[in-house]
Amino acid sequence: MAISSGFILSGCAPALRVPAGTVEEAAVEAEKEREIAFSVYIKRQDRLLDVAWPLMASASALCKDDRNSIYGFIVHDKKSYDKEYSPIARRYFALEGGVRVRYVNPKLPAGKAGLVKGDILRSINGVSNGGMDAKTVNEMLKGHDVSKPLSISAERDGNILNFNIESIEACSYGVRLVAHDAVNAFADGRNITVTSGMMRFAETDGEIALVVAHEIAHNALGHITKRIGTATLGTIFDILIYSTTGVDTQGLFTQLGARVFSQQFEMEADYAGLYIAARADYDIKDAPLFWRKMAAEYPFSIKESFMSTHPSSPKRFVALENTVEEIARKKRQGLPLLPEEKKQADEKKQEPPE
Repeated sequence: MAISSGFILSGCAPALRVPAGTVEEAAVEAEKEREIAFSVYIKRQDRLLDVAWPLMASASALCKDDRNSIYGFIVHDKKSYDKEYSPIARRYFALEGGVRVRYVNPKLPAGKAGLVKGDILRSINGVSNGGMDAKTVNEMLKGHDVSKPLSISAERDGNILNFNIESIEACSYGVRLVAHDAVNAFADGRNITVTSGMMRFAETDGEIALVVAHEIAHNALGHITKRIGTATLGTIFDILIYSTTGVDTQGLFTQLGARVFSQQFEMEADYAGLYIAARADYDIKDAPLFWRKMAAEYPFSIKESFMSTHPSSPKRFVALENTVEEIARKKRQGLPLLPEEKKQADEKKQEPPE
């Protein structure tokens, strides 16, 4: 029996002679592919930060206590990367010269002052950077008195340049890019995460701004905390029913609790997010078209569903169109670009016509 099975399997074996190459050749190619993957990730990360950080600044009026002062640049050194990618990062960024500027946002104070990616930090506020690592430098930046300009001395092409950089107030949420094909972005109350799939899907910076501003709004409006609260109430019902009747609800009320107001929260985040994008000087007139694009990619989003955590794409499109008109009207009238709360809207409805 075993012999006959062997004959059957041999008949199913591949028949072509493939010039596969050596193990060494494959190892060399693997290193090249890691370099390509690293390069693509860095470029996408820079693009995300280019969009996200000015939005953080424009949203500072909505973030309440979740605000800090930023300068608009990131530093790094050869210890900033894990073992697998450290040699690649050292070659890619030429990291043998101490602490270097990793990223500068052109719209924020550091970029406007003239600091550029690749500059080698020599001193901060008169303190020499000799022997310091990127972690120590970041701690110095956090401890700086923001009422005074940040004084930086940097080396570029053998020349020493001096910069005085003011701070700007911004939402204190972290921005992360994760390598995943899903077209997705989400907020957790402290951070905003965007997938590489979303970065590919969002073809323009304006579309990325729409996505990131939406997630900033979730954090600023406290939606994550509110969802946890309603889910906790649902859990209490699950426990109460089990303890009094012995019926295992299998977390039904926890799930329902997590969905309570979910669609309304998404609509709120769309609404406030469009204001955040407008405050950052993005052209928002075509923003509603993003949901037509999403509907083309995910047709199931067109249908309204009570159990869905998100509103339908047509509903979001119409609401955004109305928001675009509202923001345009406020610009014409010279009014502050801030989203209106329900109380304000109700009071306006009661006002007599002019």
